[in-house]
Amino acid sequence: MRRVRSTLSSPGYPIVIAAGANLFLLFCFLVWAPVHKLPRYGVNVYSPESHFVMDSYNRDNLHIITICPGETPRVYAEGVLLNGSWDALSAKLDEWAAATTGRKEDTTILIECDPTVSAGTQQKIIDMVLLRQFTCSLVGRPATN
Repeated sequence: MRRVRSTLSSPGYPIVIAAGANLFLLFCFLVWAPVHKLPRYGVNVYSPESHFVMDSYNRDNLHIITICPGETPRVYAEGVLLNGSWDALSAKLDEWAAATTGRKEDTTILIECDPTVSAGTQQKIIDMVLLRQFTCSLVGRPATN
């Protein structure tokens, strides 16, 4: 049996250590990278804003209603979710009507609808606002291209 000897001048341990360190760094990256891509549940409600100013509103008599899609639409008044949607919205509008001093026409209700909300739902809320003699405005979204 013949014996085989290495012709390398030094042992290959540095190469093995470098390969092991690279594998460790790769493992750390593969574990760490997807951590920052967690799914987010729920919905964030923001007040409508735009750099297009068409009219100025008296902010003392301004209220914002946000409508989000769903089997039963989620309705937010001033950023607070109204549970029970239609009855709670009606109660909130009655509360705003009772708190109004002076003419009700001076109070403006801004309605921000998600694009996927049906026109019937949007019209129902507009009717609820107009029945209380408030001024009603819809929030538009300008094209961003």
